[in-house]
Amino acid sequence: LPPPAAGLTMAFRPLHFTRRALAAMARGPYVTLTGTATIFVAALVTGLFAATLGGGERLLSAWAGEVRIAAYLAPGADLARAREAAAALAPGRRVEAVPAAAGLERLRAALGDQAGILDGVGPDALPDAVEVAAPGISLEAARGLAARFRQVPGVAEVDYGAAWLERLQALLAGARTAGLALLALLAGGTAVLVSNTLRLAVFARREEIEIMKLVGATDAFVGAPFLIEGALQGLLGGGLAAGALLGLHAALAPRVVAAVGLAAPLTREAVLPWPLLLGLAGGETLLGLTASGLTLFR
Repeated sequence: LPPPAAGLTMAFRPLHFTRRALAAMARGPYVTLTGTATIFVAALVTGLFAATLGGGERLLSAWAGEVRIAAYLAPGADLARAREAAAALAPGRRVEAVPAAAGLERLRAALGDQAGILDGVGPDALPDAVEVAAPGISLEAARGLAARFRQVPGVAEVDYGAAWLERLQALLAGARTAGLALLALLAGGTAVLVSNTLRLAVFARREEIEIMKLVGATDAFVGAPFLIEGALQGLLGGGLAAGALLGLHAALAPRVVAAVGLAAPLTREAVLPWPLLLGLAGGETLLGLTASGLTLFR
């Protein structure tokens, strides 16, 4: 039997263990492909979910930045005074007084060929209004500015046309919370599946392991290649998923931008930042390592 010092030295030979792990993966392609494919699917689903949330938040920010805030006045309110008060609350932004007659003409222009439905409608049908153009504003800032406009003298109602954006924001928040729970379940299920797959590799090499144990190999010496094998499968599956996500972004992002009429593109940095892609590769490597550890523990 080798002396204890020799066994300890062999237990810390990462290159040797890596070569053994690669050789075992080559000898058992079924186990390797099954484990890698399982991790690939888990990483791809995780990445798609994260990219969808990122894209949704990007769209939310872009649409919120196109908001126009309108303060509608009560009958008899002083339009000029209301405009001055609104301008003081929104320094640096274009504040416009819109008399009822001008508002009706805008509505006719917006209706186009269907403007005839307004025939006979007098200018008193619409209230005077003060409008503020707020390009680039966030949804939170638009909400706060609208709340301040309610304090303007003579204002009866404030609208910033973002009720559906509020619902989208609530939907994204709920999806983020539910997604974290589902992804945790997905990670646990993937670890168990990969662990069961790696058990096949252990079973296929049981005679080799028994011989190694008989000649004095330590548990660390026997188990290290299995840990590295799981980590390599995780790294491969996570890396392939990151590449697939980049390909999907290149193919689909321009079509999404064209479909929703977004002025700014959905850049890779906004949807798939490098920390996310590197986190997928690193996280799946850790997942594969955990699955290997479960196999050895069992």
